[in-house]
Amino acid sequence: MTQAAIIGGKLQGTEAVYLAKKAGIRSILIDCDQEPPAKGLADEFLCCDVLQETKELLDALKKADFILPAMENQDVLNTLEKLSLEHHFKLAFDMNAYRISSSKLLSDQLIHSNGISAPQYFPDCKSPYIVKPSSFSGSAGVKRIQTKSEMEEFLISLQPGESWVAQEYLEGPSYSIEIIGKPEYYRTYEVTEIHIDKTYDCCKVTAPCAISEVQRKGFQEMAVNLAGLVGLTGIMDLEVIDDEGVFKVLEIDARIPSQTPTVVYHVTGMNLLEEIRDLFCYGSFQTVFGKQKKYVSYEHLQMKNGTVSEHGEHIMGEARPLTLRENFFGACEVISDYISDENPWRGTFINWADTEEELAEKRAGMRRLLAESVKNAVKAL
Repeated sequence: MTQAAIIGGKLQGTEAVYLAKKAGIRSILIDCDQEPPAKGLADEFLCCDVLQETKELLDALKKADFILPAMENQDVLNTLEKLSLEHHFKLAFDMNAYRISSSKLLSDQLIHSNGISAPQYFPDCKSPYIVKPSSFSGSAGVKRIQTKSEMEEFLISLQPGESWVAQEYLEGPSYSIEIIGKPEYYRTYEVTEIHIDKTYDCCKVTAPCAISEVQRKGFQEMAVNLAGLVGLTGIMDLEVIDDEGVFKVLEIDARIPSQTPTVVYHVTGMNLLEEIRDLFCYGSFQTVFGKQKKYVSYEHLQMKNGTVSEHGEHIMGEARPLTLRENFFGACEVISDYISDENPWRGTFINWADTEEELAEKRAGMRRLLAESVKNAVKAL
């Protein structure tokens, strides 16, 4: 059995361990936190600080067929790269591509200089605006600013050394696509729709998406183009916003993402962890694309104080160790820190069906069961 050492047990780690389970890959989860969310899903768990380079850590890494970083701590990434060179470990990560994608300034420069559609920079754009720290990924630190004067005040308030990207704020649906491979040898996967909450955090992912075939092919070509520009060997995801029919790049991230790979898996049957394994262990893809096509939803809910509420994925990063349950509260699968109906809990609810209508019915039934559960839990107190 293939074994994967997955470094980091929060959102990306949970994604990787979940996909490992589906692929029949034995997961060795490593995290410095004693109770990370992904711990309950892993086959083996080691609590240690990678930076200490202990014998226990090295023994665990030696058992693995490949190492997958599932976090974005630069010191940890540097240590893993050093250990991999010293001990000939297979590190499933592209440090140079990540260096570019983890800096919004570097990645935006790459995108704009190659004529790829993207939001325009302040001040050469109309209000409102969106600002984000250059070195954070996802929704971390993102702010919306309404007017030009407010933007100017914000920029003046920045401390020396702070680096931010300020762009036009665009309305429209957001989509994501993953690409895996090496130069001249890339695969792209199912396009997913990213649903954003009021804090700009992803609260739900769905697929397939209501986009045209022209848009789909253009998106795939854009991903291949960007992968080639960063010289990618590994995995990268690309997020865009549909601005009146034109896909404009919001960001690229050369690391395993959270959320979308699970949706890709249930829509098409393609397991991106298997694809990463094949690339780094065998040098080529072993899986043939199948014809499976399901309608899938993936969403984060919290059950607390008699209510069911929708949240961004950050709530799962704050969870107790998670477990995977099937046919739970009417959902196909639930990844949650559920203990009992009497305790507040949160979960990622994954549903799939053969048609969009069947999926909507399944989700509606799930929400009814959850609402009844939290109502009864309050009555029991």
